[in-house]
Amino acid sequence: MRSFFRLALAFALLVACDIAGRLIVWGLSLPVPGTVVGILILLAGLVALRRVPAPLKETAEFLLAHLNFFYIPAGVGVIGYAALLAGDLWPIVAALFASTFLAMIAAGFAFQFVSRLMREKGGGA
Repeated sequence: MRSFFRLALAFALLVACDIAGRLIVWGLSLPVPGTVVGILILLAGLVALRRVPAPLKETAEFLLAHLNFFYIPAGVGVIGYAALLAGDLWPIVAALFASTFLAMIAAGFAFQFVSRLMREKGGGA
């Protein structure tokens, strides 16, 4: 029972960082998602601590192992708006393919650039 409370406290810490980030973004009207600021708060805390506490590590591993459950609300939303999406299906499909293609090209150029830099510095293939 004691380990349950430690894991619950670690989860509460994750939620608190998220809420703090959202409040900071809302209060300062920043053009950044609150979750990103919350993650940065968590990162700063972990860097200051210089380690990841075991309960926090276990909680994070559990959440990552069950990440597919976080897609369920998005899937339900897509099904709920299926009729609306059907009207704009082709522009959505075109945008998905174009953005995927552009991201792959950008990743390829970035890899080549970094590979060239590493070769010049004598540290790469």
